[in-house]
Amino acid sequence: MIHEKIFKLAVGREAKIVIKSQTLKNSSEVNFDLEFLIRDNEENFRPPIGMNHPQFWKLKKYTAEKSRFLQLEYSGLSRKQLKESIAEFKALFGPDYTFRDKTEIGARVKSLKGIRVSALSRRMLA
Repeated sequence: MIHEKIFKLAVGREAKIVIKSQTLKNSSEVNFDLEFLIRDNEENFRPPIGMNHPQFWKLKKYTAEKSRFLQLEYSGLSRKQLKESIAEFKALFGPDYTFRDKTEIGARVKSLKGIRVSALSRRMLA
């Protein structure tokens, strides 16, 4: 099952969280994985860190788990938005299921603040 949630961020950017899950046969356990995409002034969504991004070298150097944290950080999403989308995904299954995040990103993220803008920038964007 694939669940997608799009958030409009303050600076004209949209961020998408894609949750992909696999339900084990004859079990009530659901394994899920998160993917983070952004869209600035483009038609399609893309990963937050591409080949021309200054932090691309870190993405290739890190493990899969750390690179996912880096993608989340540069997406501009807040911890509240991440938890909201995971809770919405879990509500689709019901109370009888147990969930396991492959990287446990929801539990391990503590200080994700999202994109901050000043009052002047907000007025200019409106």
